[in-house]
Amino acid sequence: MHYPDEGELFKATPVAGTEKSQHLIFFVHFFGGHKKALRKHVALVNELGYDAYVFNIKDTPKEHQYLPYSPISKKFGMKHAIADQIEEHLNLFGEYKTKIVFAFSNVAGCAIEAMARRPSKDIIALICDSGPGASFMFSSFKLLEYELNVKFLPLRIIGTPIVMFGWSKEFHKDIPKDLQKLPEGFPVLSIRGWKDKLIFPSHIDQIFEPAKNLNWIKLALPEAEHLTGLRDFPNEYRSGLVNFLLALSKE
Repeated sequence: MHYPDEGELFKATPVAGTEKSQHLIFFVHFFGGHKKALRKHVALVNELGYDAYVFNIKDTPKEHQYLPYSPISKKFGMKHAIADQIEEHLNLFGEYKTKIVFAFSNVAGCAIEAMARRPSKDIIALICDSGPGASFMFSSFKLLEYELNVKFLPLRIIGTPIVMFGWSKEFHKDIPKDLQKLPEGFPVLSIRGWKDKLIFPSHIDQIFEPAKNLNWIKLALPEAEHLTGLRDFPNEYRSGLVNFLLALSKE
């Protein structure tokens, strides 16, 4: 089957002693990334017995005709336009009755928005790595410094509100409300590095703590930075992920 946005489905290749799962792990890569950046993640879940799907999100203004807008939510901003794209891809997989969304950094907020607006109950869990964060001004400022390499301080100060409003006028205040739309006891694994310079663990907590309906746990990696958990601490990352997935299989 041909999938839009260079989407690819990778079938599970379970290691000896591992059973094939009926769940699909649906990956959503980070801002400015690419599906190829998740190769290690795909390989890991394939070994654990899960089929995996990846695609390229449209995270540049050019890909949205320079006017990112969501016809579904009727909101302006890259966050909401990406949520539309994620929802489109989620709807491609009717043959998988159950899905686990695995999203990264602040783009995880787009995935949460898409999940909250879908009436289907096919998504049974959420895994978030290095986000999303509640202090969007802080992460926007740090994005310009560390990811977009804007070293001149006045330019970062000018650029921060542009990034913020181009992303969403909600500034992530909508994410806890979206999480509260998920079912009671909905499982969430929040992976964070204590040395993350873009999104502090405390800012991630501020996203999930208001949603009392969630059954969420933290996988803390004390020496990890932003999105470096699997690369730099594969054993701890794998162990935390396996424990979470095993708990899902027992429910």
